[in-house]
Amino acid sequence: MKKILLSLAAGTVIFALNAPAEPVQITVDTGAPLCTNFLGFGVQWSPYPWFDITDAAWQKMFERLDFMRVPIVRLMTRSYTYCDGFDAAGKPIYNWDNNRMKKMYRLLDYCQAHHVKVILGEWDHPSSQQDRPDIETDKLQQYHMEENDPRWHRIIADEVEYLRNVKHYTCIVYFNLLNEPDSNSSGRIPFDKWKSAITALNGEFARRGLSKDVQMVGPDVTFLPRDGFWIELTVQQSPKEVGAYDFHYYAPAADLESGYLEKYCWMKKDYVDRFDTNATAKPFFMGEAGMTGGPVAPQGGNDSQPHIYEHNYGVWMADYNVQCARAGMAGTIAWDLDDAMHINKNKDNAWPDVTKTLFKKWGFWNSLANEIGHPEDMNLRPWYYTWSLLSRSFPPGCTTLKTSETLVPGLRTLAATVGNDFSLALVNDSDTPHKIRVAAPGLKKIPRLARYDYFPGDTLTDKNGFPLPKEVMPVADLAAGLHVSLPARSVVIFTSIK
Repeated sequence: MKKILLSLAAGTVIFALNAPAEPVQITVDTGAPLCTNFLGFGVQWSPYPWFDITDAAWQKMFERLDFMRVPIVRLMTRSYTYCDGFDAAGKPIYNWDNNRMKKMYRLLDYCQAHHVKVILGEWDHPSSQQDRPDIETDKLQQYHMEENDPRWHRIIADEVEYLRNVKHYTCIVYFNLLNEPDSNSSGRIPFDKWKSAITALNGEFARRGLSKDVQMVGPDVTFLPRDGFWIELTVQQSPKEVGAYDFHYYAPAADLESGYLEKYCWMKKDYVDRFDTNATAKPFFMGEAGMTGGPVAPQGGNDSQPHIYEHNYGVWMADYNVQCARAGMAGTIAWDLDDAMHINKNKDNAWPDVTKTLFKKWGFWNSLANEIGHPEDMNLRPWYYTWSLLSRSFPPGCTTLKTSETLVPGLRTLAATVGNDFSLALVNDSDTPHKIRVAAPGLKKIPRLARYDYFPGDTLTDKNGFPLPKEVMPVADLAAGLHVSLPARSVVIFTSIK
């Protein structure tokens, strides 16, 4: 009798293991907004301080940004690129028409014409020698100006006033005083020093009438000590000094695949919402988004991303964006757009010999591909596919919506409405295929819903490398439910936005 029971039990187990898996049920709550001041998924775009790129490379870049519909740009510079010091009366001497400034104007012209919001900022204070292989051209070193020097605040305010009021770049809406003030790149200054500096700069902006149009971003710290306590300190001590909150997070793959990034960002966002009484008016976004790095060929130094040529990086960075948005954040800034923008800090770097220079290779492409003898490096890399589609499908002003937890490792969803349009992103950041059923009760039928598949070895692109839809459904009934099969390491994006 016991043998029969065991046999039946074993048979039951075998039957259960062989049964087809039920799809994971996901519900979109159209009445539960996550973020109502969404800025979008933007990029770090620097004005090519070390090398000039060709007009053809500029045009190619503009075309690729056009397709991306880039919503927001982080543009960082250094004061010595436009200020040559002080005259005998202590008045700053400016050079607004040098080559570096002309390249900056080219960036800002694009942003102004395409309604792209700009976060303008300074990499470090004028006494720093970080990232200055051409240190002899830095004429501000002799003045020993640090973060709290009123001379530096005057220079910055003059720059913002010139760009906004003389050049009419009203696209500049945020200012970032220091990149990663808690890191070695800005001298690891104490919080109190940063706080007093942004307070003084805000005062200078207010005296000139700039603060009504350009607000301070902070604290812009990097996620090095795994505590991010500057965010809480900013909320506690300087909430009136910032018009938007941000920080940087270079995530290990484990932090993405486990969903840790979403949980961490949610806690930071929740703290801001609970203890800054004006939090609803202040976007909270990721100032630099990327993953832990390392060298990569060709000519990528230690400060590079070794996975930029791989399919999985496109999945990871899509997952990164989805987790930040699920945490209620207002967007992310990709580090970065183009390899040609930054060079490695290595003292043995062979700059200005472009064929031997080590670059910070993190971009969607390399505008100096021909110059370094690797023309194929101008091609779009896989992660452009997912980032550009997320940028297009979740534009600024959209309302991101709460979706139910999948309770499946690596499986995440993001939904949003923008006017009468609807977008949905599904990410499978795992090695296991899954089936999903997504339903949005109460949502009206959607005319024309395009589906884009980012599958291993299976992505559709046009001749430019831009994503093409796998299919376009003439009518989609999300209230009834949408069934999707997701292979391992894949992304599916649906959108009704034309």
